[in-house]
Amino acid sequence: MPDLNTLAPQQLFKQWRSGDAASGQAMAQRFSDWYYAVTAARLGDQHGRTPLQRACTRFQQGIVGVTNPADLSDWAHGILSEELRMAGGRIPGGDFANQLTGGKLPSEILARARDAMPPAQVRLLAHAYDARYPFERVTKEAEVLGGMPFAVLDARYALKRWLKNEAGVRFAECPDKPNLDYAPLPLYEAGRMGNANEENGFEKWMLQNMPLCKDIAEFGVFALSLRNGAFATPVEPEAPKEQPKAARTPEPEPAPTPEFEVEAPRSYLPYIAVGVVILLIFTVVAAAVVFGLFHG
Repeated sequence: MPDLNTLAPQQLFKQWRSGDAASGQAMAQRFSDWYYAVTAARLGDQHGRTPLQRACTRFQQGIVGVTNPADLSDWAHGILSEELRMAGGRIPGGDFANQLTGGKLPSEILARARDAMPPAQVRLLAHAYDARYPFERVTKEAEVLGGMPFAVLDARYALKRWLKNEAGVRFAECPDKPNLDYAPLPLYEAGRMGNANEENGFEKWMLQNMPLCKDIAEFGVFALSLRNGAFATPVEPEAPKEQPKAARTPEPEPAPTPEFEVEAPRSYLPYIAVGVVILLIFTVVAAAVVFGLFHG
């Protein structure tokens, strides 16, 4: 009997419909893992938990109504897409610790990787996972490292290897050479695929490739941290600019005190002297008159 893990979801579905309970369990696990990978990439563990649970419940309740294996992928993806839309679609980034990070924030671990990895790869990942950075400039930066999108994929796996070998992150999917079929992977994680149809097509393709699902799921917290700016070059604060001193309005020089010709005080001494002389004469005359009266 073939390994159920190697069978396509449609084959598992057919065998389950034929009464194979083991195939049914394997199919349910396959879709659950797929749902988890997509929600982890778009929303992270914390924000994606509720839509993940709701999608799995709806899958279990509705799978009995699906009869055509060809409709399985579109039907299941429609459930997940609806739950993701109700949850906001995709968060711009985040910094969430989990078991793989040992309780540490991904940004703390990525800061060490940023200092250890080749600067060109660090810069390329920082710009590729920043949706605000012009994609044309990302493409130019990738040209010197092997071209777009391979250079970004290669830098992503170089980061995964560093995290596994130097930081002890227990990744299960960490190849020495990246699979070229996975070239759109970093663009999907960064939310930079061309349009919604490309993104949906990539997610449906993930269902057919469980190693890819596992790769995306386990790297989810680091992808979100990269989108949050973990590899961005720290900006050193600018020295405060010296404020130009306001030009002082020159104070007007005090006007010179106007010179007035001050008339010298007039001397009244001559008039006083004359008055004294007259008074003496009057006194003498009066004394003579009085003397004459008493002796006449």
